[in-house]
Amino acid sequence: MTASYDSLLAGSTSSGLFSWRGAPERDLVEEALSVGWQALTLDTRLVRTVEDFYEELATSWGLPGWFGRDLDALFDTLADLAVQPTVIIWDGLAHLADVDPVHASAVVDIFCDAVGQAPSLAVILRGELGVNDFDGLL
Repeated sequence: MTASYDSLLAGSTSSGLFSWRGAPERDLVEEALSVGWQALTLDTRLVRTVEDFYEELATSWGLPGWFGRDLDALFDTLADLAVQPTVIIWDGLAHLADVDPVHASAVVDIFCDAVGQAPSLAVILRGELGVNDFDGLL
């Protein structure tokens, strides 16, 4: 069965981690906001280090200065976000995997664990997902 973004937002598709195969110009954030979901973006196409990843995350999600900037803090943040229906639109996984494949794999694992525990959390991966030295299933 292939899930659609509309069915996800309507609640008829379980939350999860999805690879976007739709039109690149579609405004996924606006669509989510219009039906009452919280929508966050994560763009890792310009990160050069793991520290850059956490800085992008903290900045784009408006996290407090005390955000831990590690995998545990990321998981805790995702749990906090999931108290309301939330979709995360992520561009740049392939780039992050080129920067640090081990860290990128760990981040994907954290997202998978979080969406597995929170029925109101979804992650949409946009862009090219062909990555080098990356052992992950999506």
